[in-house]
Amino acid sequence: MKKAIIGVLAIIFLFFLGLYVNQTREEGKVEEYSRTEFLMDTVVMVQIFTDDQREAQRAADKMFTVMADLEKKFNRHLEGSEVAAINSRAGQVPVDVSAATFALIERALNYSQLTSSAFDITVAPLLDLWGFADEEQHIPAAEELEQALAFVDCTEVVLDRQAQTVFLPRPGMALDLGGIAKGYIVDQGAEVLQEAGIKSALIDAGGDIRVIGFKADQTPWRIGIKHPRQNSRLAAVLPLVDSSVATSGDYERFFEGDGVRYHHLLNPQTGRPARGLSSVTIVASEAADADALSTAIFILGAEEGRDLLESLEGVEGILITDTEEIYISSGLKGQVEQQ
Repeated sequence: MKKAIIGVLAIIFLFFLGLYVNQTREEGKVEEYSRTEFLMDTVVMVQIFTDDQREAQRAADKMFTVMADLEKKFNRHLEGSEVAAINSRAGQVPVDVSAATFALIERALNYSQLTSSAFDITVAPLLDLWGFADEEQHIPAAEELEQALAFVDCTEVVLDRQAQTVFLPRPGMALDLGGIAKGYIVDQGAEVLQEAGIKSALIDAGGDIRVIGFKADQTPWRIGIKHPRQNSRLAAVLPLVDSSVATSGDYERFFEGDGVRYHHLLNPQTGRPARGLSSVTIVASEAADADALSTAIFILGAEEGRDLLESLEGVEGILITDTEEIYISSGLKGQVEQQ
């Protein structure tokens, strides 16, 4: 009898202990989970606010796996990537690609149309000529530029949606998805986190940033925008909620020759670095859009870039000229903290 009473009391105790543990978990303290990996030639960081660290770890594991798999498809410098296959078979045969690669290339070509080919994914021959692909930069001769420019024309890219193939019609043509792939991969990473039930997170892939929800304290995320000429200073701070930001600048990858800065944001019409702007920051709902538009607007220049920016619904931005003038789009005025 005594043992029975003790057993009942033990069961009651465990029952209430279970209630207490569950209540504690439900009312548990939200903590930060963060992790970094090296992907896409940059440091990728994820910051998650959660009351379940194991759930956050599982979500981050899956996120980084998905992002790494996409990089293996999109990076033209990786042997065996789908883009490398497209380039190696230029002028020969169409190449079967995954749904992700097809969708990304199709999206990139849409941005080429929107920007009058300022955004052009066939600039790979120019990037290689300048040495931005292998770090052996040099100023090419005019004849070399003319030869490389002959292979730059995104309107020649042939997509077959039914067969899901991509074809470059002339040998020597090559794709480089660097102006949009990183943003797209960040978006796919964010989708993984959201599917896992994550409500508050930030993904930063070398400046291509996407935030999910608010911070843990229910305030917007605050994203600092680097000043293109003053390394220790921020040009502005942006409040973000459920949105993305990407910056293209002439200070990211460049070399100097004869006192002139030569950067990797090449104008596909001239083959030379675009001039007039030193930094373009774009805010959009998806990182792929922010990524592509920051590149395109940088190449278009201040005047055309402003016009395009103001014409796009749901897209805002900050343009900094090479004389350090700052333009803030109409939808961001009053929100940006200028430093």
